[in-house]
Amino acid sequence: MKMYTGFSNYDEINIENRKKAVENEVKQWSTQKELFKEYRAEWNKAANENYLPLKPLHVDIELSDACNLKCEMCAHGLGTVKNVGFMKDDLTYKMIDEVAAIGAYSIKFNWRGESALNPILPHAIKYAKEKGILEVSINTNGLPKKKDLLIEAAKSGIDRIIFSVDGFSAETFETIRVGGNYEKLISNINDLLEWKKENNSTKPFVRVQMVRSNKNAHEVDEFIEFWQEKVDDVRISDVMDRGQGSHLSVGDKVTIGRRRCPQPFQRLIIARDGRVSPCCADWNQKYIVGDVFKESLKDIWNGKRMNKMRTIQNNVELDKIDICKNCYVKESFIWQNN
Repeated sequence: MKMYTGFSNYDEINIENRKKAVENEVKQWSTQKELFKEYRAEWNKAANENYLPLKPLHVDIELSDACNLKCEMCAHGLGTVKNVGFMKDDLTYKMIDEVAAIGAYSIKFNWRGESALNPILPHAIKYAKEKGILEVSINTNGLPKKKDLLIEAAKSGIDRIIFSVDGFSAETFETIRVGGNYEKLISNINDLLEWKKENNSTKPFVRVQMVRSNKNAHEVDEFIEFWQEKVDDVRISDVMDRGQGSHLSVGDKVTIGRRRCPQPFQRLIIARDGRVSPCCADWNQKYIVGDVFKESLKDIWNGKRMNKMRTIQNNVELDKIDICKNCYVKESFIWQNN
């Protein structure tokens, strides 16, 4: 089975190493290897065929829409994010229960903010693993306010941590990720890697990634060379326009068309207020497909608005829904080298 599937015809940097990383990750699942392969096979099928799983394969539960950084390619950095906070604890546990009950394989505990700011994170991870969720993960800027919170997350059983490290020098990193501390971030990542070594643990699977822009493109090669020997996966992903405009683009890749986006066939996004979106691009919650206080996740997954979104995607009529028309998700574009 092909475990790695890229998106569209986007020419991804470091692709051969990334394919090997996926193969290595499968081996790390030990007794759950076949279940993980089943999950990824369904994920890839939903991405590349007209296939709708009976349940969401993955659910994002937004523990926090607050962030401690103001990155220049993010809405937080643009100053357009208001009224932020944390998901209430009782809703967090209720959502984990429901995700487990419908048989979803995977939970990621974030969406628009930094989940490591919410002290519930390690407890939510432990609870999700106890409930039988196969894969529990987070994306993080790696700079939690509470010391050793990421070590606590590892001890709680988290399967994957993805660090956003948008530079290979303090000057570049701190220019892009405003409010960040490069030395502290590197120290936090190294502490986690040392914990894995000391405990002879293959988990969490650690990815370090860079959003490539014209401010850090000159550091890509060094970035890959340095991190490739330290972590499980290194990804370089080009900057997309999230409202900041095109001035950060490197310009060597251009979009020439649109294609069916896989997200409405793979996942649901539960915002901290309980409203549900069909994809990660609905930052301003303009296309709400349900409310967990009023409907079950199963009913939302099979609801009219989700199915309308899927029909539009299958017909590649993305201009019919504003969030699709104005999307920044790479999977929904056809690419060409410039």
